[in-house]
Amino acid sequence: MHDLRKMYSEIDIKVADPVVAFCETVVETSSLKCFAETPNKKNKITMIAEPLEKGLAEDIENETVSINWNKKKIGEFFQVNYDWDLLAARSIWAFGPDTTGPNILVDDTLPSEVDKSLLTSVKDSIVQGFQWGTREGPLCEEPIRNVKFKILDAVIANEALHRGGGQVIPTARRVAYSAFLMATPRLMEPYNFVEVQAPADCVSAVYTVLARRRGHVTQDAPVS
Repeated sequence: MHDLRKMYSEIDIKVADPVVAFCETVVETSSLKCFAETPNKKNKITMIAEPLEKGLAEDIENETVSINWNKKKIGEFFQVNYDWDLLAARSIWAFGPDTTGPNILVDDTLPSEVDKSLLTSVKDSIVQGFQWGTREGPLCEEPIRNVKFKILDAVIANEALHRGGGQVIPTARRVAYSAFLMATPRLMEPYNFVEVQAPADCVSAVYTVLARRRGHVTQDAPVS
């Protein structure tokens, strides 16, 4: 900042406190099946939330797996790499937020209990609610990370008039929030990977400064 002020001496430079971006996550499966009804009381969605398998969030973010793959390819990836049931893997509706977000929405309903054609008719609205919810979590409106949302049951109105996006989208978001909050939510604090170069006689001081800020050294080596 000193250099900037000297370089642009005629410009007033304001310095604010650093902003830390958190993420929201869960550490257990929802203790209860959570449901939400649409405002018109014609539709009901039941859902639970649980943590994703270790490494899966990173695979989604790095596009090792893509939601744009066909169902067969997605199914094989999850079955081979994460030991998912093939039917469950082929029932993935979305990653979120956006197409590379580190959360998954799965249709875990049974054809014998749910009218799949009616459920499919509101799929886009439920996905939009899921995307909205994972983009702004219920704890502090920070993005959700590393969570699998499973739709367990759905009662959908027969008349298209009663199952529009205005009814279903906010309801899907609310039930996702409820499932999330019942799954022992936590805040994830970011950490930074930095490289510090210092004279040999200052190494101990660097260790002290890092320790005060809850940092730790992963490697210590001389620079040739």
